[in-house]
Amino acid sequence: MPSIANLHLTLSLLLSILPLLSSSSPFQQDPIRIDPYIIDYRNGTIVRNNTLHLSSVPPTNGNDFQCKDITINIPSYRRHLRARVFLPAQPNSNRRIPVLVYFHGGGFCIGSPFYKNDTAYMAKVAAKAHVIALSLDYTLYPEGTVWDSYEDAWAFLKWVVAHKFDSHLPGSDPWLARFGDLDRVFVGGDSAGGNIAHHMAIKAGQAQLPEYVRLVGAFLAMPYFLGSSRVGLEPETITTSNNFKIWDYVCPNCTAGVDDPLINPGGPGAPSLRGLGCGRMMVYVAQYDELRERDVKESGWPGQVELVEAKGQPHVFHIQDPDSLAATNLIDDVQKFLNA
Repeated sequence: MPSIANLHLTLSLLLSILPLLSSSSPFQQDPIRIDPYIIDYRNGTIVRNNTLHLSSVPPTNGNDFQCKDITINIPSYRRHLRARVFLPAQPNSNRRIPVLVYFHGGGFCIGSPFYKNDTAYMAKVAAKAHVIALSLDYTLYPEGTVWDSYEDAWAFLKWVVAHKFDSHLPGSDPWLARFGDLDRVFVGGDSAGGNIAHHMAIKAGQAQLPEYVRLVGAFLAMPYFLGSSRVGLEPETITTSNNFKIWDYVCPNCTAGVDDPLINPGGPGAPSLRGLGCGRMMVYVAQYDELRERDVKESGWPGQVELVEAKGQPHVFHIQDPDSLAATNLIDDVQKFLNA
C-alpha cells in the first residue's frame, strides 16, 4: 500500500504537469471571439454577451397586448420548437386578424424572442398593427447549424398555416385557431431573421405551403445579406467587419463563403427573386447600417416593394431601443404594411 508521502508526491507531480499537458495538447484550440457578441471555447462552452439587454423575461400581459410562450411538438419534425406569441389585449372574436410569423436577429448565433427588447418590440407590433405575432426561438449555431435555423423556420411556418382548415391539429394553438386569419399570413424578421424571412418567402414559392396558403407579404428589417463584391457605398472595411466574421463562424462548411446563396441572394446559384411566394414586400434599411447598400440592391424584386430608410439610425435600432421615435415610426410603417 503506497505511503501518504508517496501519494502526496504523485499528486504534486500530476498537478505540475497538467498545465503543460493542457497548453501543449495538439487537440486544444483557441477560443473564437467575435466581440462583443460571442465567445466559443470550442469545447461545448459558449458565452453570449449581453449587448442589447439580452435578459430573458417571462411572458406578461400589458394594457394593450397579451403574451404567452408555447412549445410545439410536430409529429413529423425531429425537434421541439418554442415560440413567444403576442395578441392584442381585446381581439374581436368575430373578426379574424392578420398573422405575422417573425424571426429574431443575432447573426444565427445569438438572440431570442424571449429577450426583453425583442419582447417589447413584438408586443408593440401586435398591439399597434392589431395582429397575432408569433416569434420563433429557432436553433442557433454552434448548438446546431444555419441549416437547422432554416429548417426550424420552415417547420414553424407550415405548422402555423396548417391551422387554416385544422384548428385541432396536434399541438394547435387556441389563439391562432380562434383569432388568426390564415388568408393573411406574413413573414418578417430583423437582421439574420430578415434573412430567414426572405428564404421562407422564396421557399413558399418553390414548395407549396399546407392548405394552399399563399403568403401575403414579407417584412425585412435590415436583413443580413453579404457578398464578396462591395455594393454601392459599402465601406472598404466591410470585409473585415463582424458581419463577415460571423458568417465565416456560423457557416464554416459554406464553400462559397459570403457568396453562398444563403447569405448572398444576388450571387451565383441564388434562386431568382421572381420566385418569391408572396405578393408584397417591405424592406427597412438604416442610414448608418453598413449593410444598407446591399439591402437596397438585393431587394430588386419585380413585385410590389416598399423600401424605407430610417435616417440617422444604426443596424436594428428598433431592437436597441423599442421606445425610440425611430422605432415608433418603424412600427407605424409595419402597421400600415400589414393592414394595407
